Amino acid sequence: MKKLRLLCLLLLLTRVSPAQTTATKPPDLSKPSDFRKPSEAYEYAYRPMAEFEAALRARKPPPGGVPSRFEIRKRLSELCPAFQVESVSGEELYWLAKLCEEDHAKALTAIQLYLAGKDLEHAPDARLVLAVQQMRTTGSWEASWGTFRTMLQIDPVEPVWSQLEGAIDDESDASPEKALEWSKERYAVFLGRSRTETPGVPPIHASWVMSAGADLIHRYYLAGDADAAKQVLGEMNSFSKLHPEGAEIWGAEDLHWANMEMQAAPAVAVLKKLGWNSVPDLFQEGRVEVVSFFFLGCGPCLDEMPELNKLQKEYGKEKLLAVDVTSYKMNSYLTPSSHSNIEAALEKARLEKAPDVDIVIAPEETLATYGVRGFPVVFFVDKKGRVRFAGRIKDFPEDDSTGRLIRKLVEE
Repeated sequence: MKKLRLLCLLLLLTRVSPAQTTATKPPDLSKPSDFRKPSEAYEYAYRPMAEFEAALRARKPPPGGVPSRFEIRKRLSELCPAFQVESVSGEELYWLAKLCEEDHAKALTAIQLYLAGKDLEHAPDARLVLAVQQMRTTGSWEASWGTFRTMLQIDPVEPVWSQLEGAIDDESDASPEKALEWSKERYAVFLGRSRTETPGVPPIHASWVMSAGADLIHRYYLAGDADAAKQVLGEMNSFSKLHPEGAEIWGAEDLHWANMEMQAAPAVAVLKKLGWNSVPDLFQEGRVEVVSFFFLGCGPCLDEMPELNKLQKEYGKEKLLAVDVTSYKMNSYLTPSSHSNIEAALEKARLEKAPDVDIVIAPEETLATYGVRGFPVVFFVDKKGRVRFAGRIKDFPEDDSTGRLIRKLVEE
């Protein structure tokens, strides 16, 4: 399962920007009257992020560095009062909803009016805006599920995936049963779209089906329904054979991890160990292991190291072992690329970021066995040595599904 942290407060900032603006000169924030349309105001407020994203796409250094999302939201909030819903129509209602994302009631009204119209150029993103605002005005993703259902059935998958993943995962906090039902519905809809083409509905890549199936398998295991999990796993393995294109990207990775769940964790050959734990075997019966695959050139991996350290200190080495696993090859970009230099760089990072966490240097074959294609990837292994979770996460908060799963495994 891919576990992606929910970014609903930021998501609306990362969607499309106006194709053009009628402003003839850079507007002044102190003069909101300079903006004649919400789209002009939104284009101005979002411009730093648009320029940053354009530089990334062009593989050029971003102008001015990474823009502050807080400042962008501040701009949006300051410009929103310049426009009233009653004075806006057509496409501008869509831009008003995006401009006023922090004014939930106003944004919700604007986006509902937009979707009730006829010219719906931005319909997929507008439904995503609607789903987020429905949640933010009610405090529950359940209010958004009808909108998500429509999006699952007719919209492109990629823009909605992260938000939907977050909604299902958030719902598991209050109602694991409902989260399971939503995961079942997502899987069924995606599987249906992959089998039947519908005019006007974008085709769905096999990877999305595999990812949805992998999430459902994980949730069935969490619910204690191993038979249902194995049934979906069998369907997905058959599906992957019929859709080899899914093996090219992340869907096959998720399916590989689904096949590992509740199975014995593969052995990790230790070429070199850095840290305090002198036990030769990485996995020890009666102890939970949190194993993260990483390398030094991976920013998110380095961000995760202090979180692993925090986890290790919280539970202690008798109950839980947190360990980072890498290979010489993954760090061979270092100069010089000798083993001794790589080991020294790894040890330096460990002491600075995670002094209570071991680092294990393993053969490349270990990474392949675990199906690791990108980084970081984290595996939870229970006291019986079985894989219980695999995914891309950077932290382990107690109020999150991953944090709760770790506590459950420790207490089993």
